[in-house]
Amino acid sequence: MKIRVVDGRRMTDRAGAAEFTGRSEQTIAIQTSPKRRAEGSGWPAPVPGPEGVLLYPLDDLASTLEDIAETSRARVHSITLDGDPSELIPAVEFRALIDAKASTWSKYVDMSKPAWERGEDGYLPRPDLEEPAPKRGIIRSWTRQRVEQWINNRPGRGAGAGPPVRTEETGPTAAKYRLTMAAIRQDISDGTFTPGQPLPSEAKLGTRYTVSPGTVRRALTELHQQGVLIRSFDGTFAPNTPPHSE
Repeated sequence: MKIRVVDGRRMTDRAGAAEFTGRSEQTIAIQTSPKRRAEGSGWPAPVPGPEGVLLYPLDDLASTLEDIAETSRARVHSITLDGDPSELIPAVEFRALIDAKASTWSKYVDMSKPAWERGEDGYLPRPDLEEPAPKRGIIRSWTRQRVEQWINNRPGRGAGAGPPVRTEETGPTAAKYRLTMAAIRQDISDGTFTPGQPLPSEAKLGTRYTVSPGTVRRALTELHQQGVLIRSFDGTFAPNTPPHSE
């Protein structure tokens, strides 16, 4: 993600805005257009930059992500499933309740399997019972009560719409840690953090960027995994050759 500082504000181009928000470039172009903003999209207007390139303020994009997450959490459903709450219902009945096609359901299951293997709920709640099918595959069942609770706590307009509530990628801190990552990248690029010298403590970085130490910790971890930072027993370092802001 390329970052530019214009009038003291960190900005990025459309490709960077897409990466930062997790949307496509086409979505960024549509949501930030004058027509869509006039209709109340809530997305910031791009700013003309050098050579006619449109730039997007990262702090405004972060605020937009937080607003979207808050609105999504407010859109919940209210259904009541008749019958014994502890009774197990099969996948085909669960799928019908959220009006999902067989192909869509299979995708939901594949997206959920990594979390299920950890003993956690995934995109779908972890099955209460799994048993081999007569010929091949696995038969999965959920209690009626858990299915009802899952549907009633999902964001979106449809019963099966939207990502899980308050995941790491959609919760209110998601935009903050991404913005913190961008700020750290910029400080490395412009030499604020000297290559080969330890970065300030998480507490000091939190004060610098006005975020919690936990948000700083996650940003540092992500940057380390991306190869932007180096970690050792002596601390967290910027590499000897500062990376480009992208």
